Amino acid sequence: MEESGNSSTDRISNLPESLIHHILSFLDMRCVVQTCVLSKRWRYVWPTVSNLVFRGDAFGESGGEQLKKFKMFVNMVLMLRDFCDIHKFHLHWGKESYQTEKIVNKHLNTWVLAVLKCNVQDLSIYIEADDNRRCDHEIRFPHSLFNSQSLSKLVLEMSRNYESQVILPESMHLPGLKFMSLSSFFVEVGDSINKLISSCPILESLILRDIWIEDAYDTNVKIESHVLKHLEISNHNIEMLVWYHYNMAKIIKLLTPNMTSFICKDYMLQEYCIENVSSLVAADIEILKECTNESLEDSDLEISEDERERLYPKRMMEFIGAFHKVKELTISSPGFLQVLAGATNLVEGRSLKFCNLQCLKLTTWFTRRCLLSITYLLNACPCLESLYLTFDKPNYRADKDDGEVELSVSCILSHLKRIEIRKVKGCHTELQFLEFLLMNTLVLEVMVLSFDTSGSSDTAATPDRLKLVEKFTEKLRTLPRASPSLRMIFL
Repeated sequence: MEESGNSSTDRISNLPESLIHHILSFLDMRCVVQTCVLSKRWRYVWPTVSNLVFRGDAFGESGGEQLKKFKMFVNMVLMLRDFCDIHKFHLHWGKESYQTEKIVNKHLNTWVLAVLKCNVQDLSIYIEADDNRRCDHEIRFPHSLFNSQSLSKLVLEMSRNYESQVILPESMHLPGLKFMSLSSFFVEVGDSINKLISSCPILESLILRDIWIEDAYDTNVKIESHVLKHLEISNHNIEMLVWYHYNMAKIIKLLTPNMTSFICKDYMLQEYCIENVSSLVAADIEILKECTNESLEDSDLEISEDERERLYPKRMMEFIGAFHKVKELTISSPGFLQVLAGATNLVEGRSLKFCNLQCLKLTTWFTRRCLLSITYLLNACPCLESLYLTFDKPNYRADKDDGEVELSVSCILSHLKRIEIRKVKGCHTELQFLEFLLMNTLVLEVMVLSFDTSGSSDTAATPDRLKLVEKFTEKLRTLPRASPSLRMIFL
C-alpha cells in the first residue's frame, strides 16, 4: 500500500499565494522579510505583500542603533517592494522621546507619502514615548494624508506622555474613510476638528481619545452625520485638564440620528448637547467628577466647587435623558450615580422613562445617593430583563454620604428575569436592597451573587469571612420573593 504523503513535501510553499499573503499579514514586516531564506519561491514573496506592519521594538533594545536599523529597514522595504497597491500600513514606534522626535521630523512624512502613492487603504500610526520623560512636539502631516481618495481606515495615536500638537490643513476631504481613530494629541484651533469630521462623508466609526483643544472654552465641537454608527469619546487625561487647562470643547454637540453605539468616558466639566440619537441601541457611560483627583483641589478650573454642586446633577440628568430609547445602558462610574441623585427630577419624583431598555449594567457605591439613583432608574425601565450590578468601594467623599434610602415599594419589575451582582460584601444594607429586588421581580429566573474577594488572600478565606458569607446566604434564602421559579447561584 502506497504512503498517503511525503514527509519531505514543503506543504506551506505549495499553498495558494493569496493564503500565504493572508498568513503573513499577521506578522511584523521584519519576520515577513526573513522568510526569503526558506526557498527560491519565498525569496520573491515578501515584495508582493500588501499588509505592512513595522514595529520599532522588533529591532532590539531602544537606542540610537535601533533607530538607525529601523529607519533603514522601513526605507528598504518601501523601495524594494513591487509597485503594487498597499492595503495596510501600520507603524509602531516609541519608548525614547528624543528618538521619537527625530523619526517624526525626518522620516515619518516620507513614509506616509510613499504609501499614499500606493493607494493605501488602512493607515495606522502609533507613537509611544518614554513613560518617564515628557516631550512637546509639533507634527504636521502631509496635506495629502487628509485628502486621500483611497483611505478607508485612519488611526493616529500618540503617547499620553508625548504632548503632541497636530497641525491640520485648512482643506480636507476623505471621501472613502469609514473608520477614524484619533488619540492623545491637541490642536490649537477647535474648528479644525469640525472640518476634519465633516470632511468624511461616509464615516461609520469615530473614536476620539484624549483629544484636546487649546482654545476649548471658546469652541464647540459638532459631530453631525447621518451615516455614523459608532462613536467613542474618551477624555480621561486628568493632567491635561488640570495643568494645561485643556478640554475638548466648550460644548460637544451630537446630531447622529443613525448611530447605534456610543461610548463616553469624560469629566462632568465637559458639557454635551445631544440633539438626535434616535437610533441608539447601546450606550456606555463613564463620566467622572473632577474632584475624584486630589490634584484638582488647587487647580484653576473654570467652575467653582459650589457651582459644580449645583450644575452637575442637572447636566447629568439631561445627558442620560438623551438615551431614553436605548436597549442596553452601562454606567461604569459610581460618581455619576452619586451626582445624579441631586437632580431636581429625581428629588421631586418626576419620572424619566427608558421604555426600550432591556439590559442595565451599573458600577455603584453602596451609598444612600447611589441607591436612590438606582431605584429611580429601575422605576424608569418598565421592560428591563437583565440587571448587572458591581459594588465598588466608595471614595472618601462618598463615604460621608450617611442616612438611609427609602426603597420604593411601587417599583414592580414585571419583565426582569436575570440579576447578577458582583463584589457583594455581605452587609445588612445589601440584604435590605436584595429583599427589595426579590419583592418586586415577578418573573425573576436567576440571581447570581459573587462575593467580594478583593481583600488579602489571608482574610478572604478566613473562618470568620466564610461564616459571614454563609450566614448572609442563609438569610437571603429565607427572604420572601415574588417569583416562584427563582434560582439563586452563589460564587
